[in-house]
Amino acid sequence: MKKILFYLSFLLIFVGCSKNQANNISVYDILNNIQSQYPIQNAVTEDLLKQDVAERFGISPSDIEEGVVYHTNKGNSADEIIIVKAKEGEIEAVERGISAEIVGIGDSWKENEKEAKKIDENIFKTIDNYVILCISDNVKEIVQIFDDSLKK
Repeated sequence: MKKILFYLSFLLIFVGCSKNQANNISVYDILNNIQSQYPIQNAVTEDLLKQDVAERFGISPSDIEEGVVYHTNKGNSADEIIIVKAKEGEIEAVERGISAEIVGIGDSWKENEKEAKKIDENIFKTIDNYVILCISDNVKEIVQIFDDSLKK
C-alpha cells in the first residue's frame, strides 16, 4: 500500500510540474519556433504590452502577461499571428478582443478573394491561458507548432 501511495504521489508531483512548465513558456519562444519554419514576408513584430499596439487589437495590456503580433508590414497579405498569454481570469476578455480583430481584418480584405478565404480558414484557439489567432496559408502547421510548444 505504501508503494502505491509513493508512486501516486510521485505521479501527481510530476504531472503538476509538467503543467507549470507549459504555463511558463514565453510567447516569444513560441513565435520563434513558428518563424523558423514559416516566416512571413516583410513582417513586423509588435508587443501587445504596449498600450497603442494593444488598443489596435482590442486587448488591454492589463489583461495579459505577454502578447505578440506578427504580421506583414506591406499590406499585400492578410497573414497575421497573434499569441497571447492571458492573466488568470482574463482569458475571456482576451478572446473577445481577438474575435473583434478577426471581424476587422475580414472587412479589410473582403474584396480580395484569396486573402478573404485565408481569413475564413483562420484558427483561433485557446490552451490554458494561451491564445493564438493564425491567418496564414500554413495555418494548420503553425497551430501544430503552437500546440507542440505548450506540450514541452
